[in-house]
Amino acid sequence: MARDDAQWRRTALATSLAVLAASGACRSGRASELPAERDGRAHAERVQGVTLHTFEIGDPRARLLLVLHGGPGLDHTYMRPWLDALGDHARLRYVDLRGHGRSSPPPDGDGYTLSAAAADLAALVQLLQGGQPADIVAHDFGAAVAMQLAARHPERVRRMVLIAPLRDANQVRSIGARTRSNLGDGAWRRIQALTTPQGTLRDPRQSGELFRRLGRMWWFRPPSDAVLARMARDLTYRPEADEHFQLETTTFDGRTLAQDIRAPTLVLSGREDLTFPAVDSRALADILPHGRYAEVPAAGHCPFIEQNTTAIGEIQRFLAH
Repeated sequence: MARDDAQWRRTALATSLAVLAASGACRSGRASELPAERDGRAHAERVQGVTLHTFEIGDPRARLLLVLHGGPGLDHTYMRPWLDALGDHARLRYVDLRGHGRSSPPPDGDGYTLSAAAADLAALVQLLQGGQPADIVAHDFGAAVAMQLAARHPERVRRMVLIAPLRDANQVRSIGARTRSNLGDGAWRRIQALTTPQGTLRDPRQSGELFRRLGRMWWFRPPSDAVLARMARDLTYRPEADEHFQLETTTFDGRTLAQDIRAPTLVLSGREDLTFPAVDSRALADILPHGRYAEVPAAGHCPFIEQNTTAIGEIQRFLAH
């Protein structure tokens, strides 16, 4: 592997795991509290040659809402319990994408593609809803999959919310320079020490320490130790998914998909996001045919966590139409 590629992938891993670290704020924006966790039901759905692990909250008769995690390499658990409230007005299904979390890997290594992950979701909507489209809420890397879904399978998507979306590969590659600028060389080296030359986490048990070292780069206010422990508790980190999908994102550019996305789309950004800056998210919203942009103050890469009430309100109002 070329040195530059390995360096970029280590940078992208820090981005992926920073999403989990950023989960430390709460409804009021303080990092010491957790919102109420809703009861739900785990399901395993067979589609496209893989078994997707999903977790459902809400009325099974309500409109289907799929929630897609960031990463790659992570699973849906870092988003809970902060997005559980969306199940109050929908049939919420958190989804572990193919090869992630508790979902099965593709039959061969060539199956780790954004288009295959999007096809899984199209088949899942058909399985759960028949001919009716679903709503989509996607964060970070999950937004790249959501854009593929909406562009290639438009009949499966009614409305879509992209939170701090991964817009294009160049956007990801620039994270390293921003991290050094904001944290300094010493802190950056300490973060890199936790990852392999392939850009994967050396030991999933070190995730809490990684989150602690990321500092201001990843959240507006740092999370408490209790919140970090809660978010790491159920995480199943999958290095093979991380490695394969990192390569897939080296050619991704959501801007080339934008004109094919007909679903009304809300792009939601934290004003202080240093991972994928708000200016990039606004620019994406501007080129979507039915795009809308909303910005959450005093929030970083996970506005639905740092300013939970504000972000949930924006999402619910948009999906209510």
